[in-house]
Amino acid sequence: MRKLGFTLAEVLITLVIIGVIAAMTVPTLMNNTNSQEFRSALKKAISSINQAIEREYAVDGNTLGDIEQANLLSDVFKQNLQVIEDSYSISKGDLSGQSAFVTADGMFFVINGFTPGSCDFENEDVCGSIYVDVNGEKGPNKKTTTSAHPRDIYFIQLYNQRAVAGDPATQEVMFDKPSSSST
Repeated sequence: MRKLGFTLAEVLITLVIIGVIAAMTVPTLMNNTNSQEFRSALKKAISSINQAIEREYAVDGNTLGDIEQANLLSDVFKQNLQVIEDSYSISKGDLSGQSAFVTADGMFFVINGFTPGSCDFENEDVCGSIYVDVNGEKGPNKKTTTSAHPRDIYFIQLYNQRAVAGDPATQEVMFDKPSSSST
């Protein structure tokens, strides 16, 4: 009478095939997960900045164009966002700027440039810019250059009453558009 079952060789071959398939799919899955986390965090960061700008206007009646000194811009965000740490004149890896702060959700904001009085409501002039590291101290701490491989640092431009994605790579990530260099 013959015994039913699998031989050790058959089991090992099956495990090797499963291992090879897992080795090919897991890195892609992890990369896609990180990309989606960066995309949603960017959207949250821009939304938070816009809410802070709107709250400043609703409570105090001030737009960014009403700010007379660069350091007061940082104060606007500190009052309207949940800031847990702040400093002036920061330099961190790819980031440097006039002022920086960390919010309760771990995002690291760096005010890169702000020119008081440059916001013109009618002409929609750019007032300044902010870099945001959406995952704070965690890596890769690199600026995003393409939407095909989003990183964790993004460029945001400030206008009189709003903040928007500031460069083509950030815009592509924000609006889930494929990078023209990836096609």
